[in-house]
Amino acid sequence: MTFQHGVFLELDEDPEARVFVDLLSYNPDGTTGSAGLPAVGEFVTGVVADLVDRDRQLRVRVGPPWRGSE
Repeated sequence: MTFQHGVFLELDEDPEARVFVDLLSYNPDGTTGSAGLPAVGEFVTGVVADLVDRDRQLRVRVGPPWRGSE
């Protein structure tokens, strides 16, 4: 599901979990600028950046951390 600020992902291991990737955290190739969003059904690999256990919500970062302009 795509929103203006990011996308929700589905986990194979736990389809009930809510997983969100915001646009600034989606940078799979490590370049600057917009990488676009993953296509429906595309597999992505990332790291958990935040967890709210009581609500089973995960915020995931895909690619290297965003560092801003250097």
